[in-house]
Amino acid sequence: MAGLFMVISFYDVLVLFRDDLFGKSFVLSAICFGCIGWGRILGGFSHRDDLPRLMHMARHTYLRANLHDARQSALLRWYTDIFRHGVMLYTLLFLFGAVIASVGPVLLYLYNGERILPFGVYLPFVDPDSTSGYELNYLYQLSCILWTPPGLTATQNIYFALILNICIQYDVLELHLADLDALVKRPDPHGRDRLLIERVYSPQAIVEVLSLTFQLVMTLYVMRTSIWLPGLFLIPLCTIQLLIFCIPGTLIELKASKLTESIYDTAWHEMHQQNKQIVHLLLHRSQHPSGLTCAGMVSINMNLFLNVRNSFLPAPLYASH
Repeated sequence: MAGLFMVISFYDVLVLFRDDLFGKSFVLSAICFGCIGWGRILGGFSHRDDLPRLMHMARHTYLRANLHDARQSALLRWYTDIFRHGVMLYTLLFLFGAVIASVGPVLLYLYNGERILPFGVYLPFVDPDSTSGYELNYLYQLSCILWTPPGLTATQNIYFALILNICIQYDVLELHLADLDALVKRPDPHGRDRLLIERVYSPQAIVEVLSLTFQLVMTLYVMRTSIWLPGLFLIPLCTIQLLIFCIPGTLIELKASKLTESIYDTAWHEMHQQNKQIVHLLLHRSQHPSGLTCAGMVSINMNLFLNVRNSFLPAPLYASH
């Protein structure tokens, strides 16, 4: 279904809307979301052995927790509540947008008789101006809306779960810093998990950043000519999606920085030399965290979001003056 969607979308760009800037831009926006979906599909398929390992590591974080330690129990409950509420909020927002896109055209048609479609992809060899052609296009787009949000929200929520697992490991390690004997006996393997997440999601990251950036640049270029209503929706949508995309990497960097502060606050200078070496190793790793990147080219953090915003968003606006 995803492949058929991409084929139909490219047909619309190259044939149906070849001379229509607004129609072509609307279809290209849909293609960008298709690229994001394909990036996740191919990423999941190519790392089908690594993803179960990552999920097992996340589950193992809970299994190896000391439930008799009130601090660890409270920490796990707190992160579990955050994840549950975050998943519910993100899923409901995504599904709310899907419902609005699905029933909006029907409500508008009942209100004033105007025929519109949720997005700009049209079936080939179907007359979009006829009643039957409109109904076929609407049913096709409705089917795309029905199967797309569950897949995108599920993969995004899995990614959130893996990132929160890294944050849990950082906070658990901070708890162990209060007990240096336990720290010496049980070093935490959070770095290995982070590198595995990087290997799985880094190729997808470059696809998502390029797709979202292209949508912003294209939409602003179109809106430079005149007000384009879909663009008023796409600009905040792509900006928020890019911001959400950059938050996990920033979160890991903040946790690493907080861990560095905790290590500095530890009376490590009073330890024996062998234990000092362990603390020095932890300090070095916390000061040089191997964060998330886009195919190893640029780090995924708030600097990436600000660079995209400052580099691309103002340019078309300045050109219009």
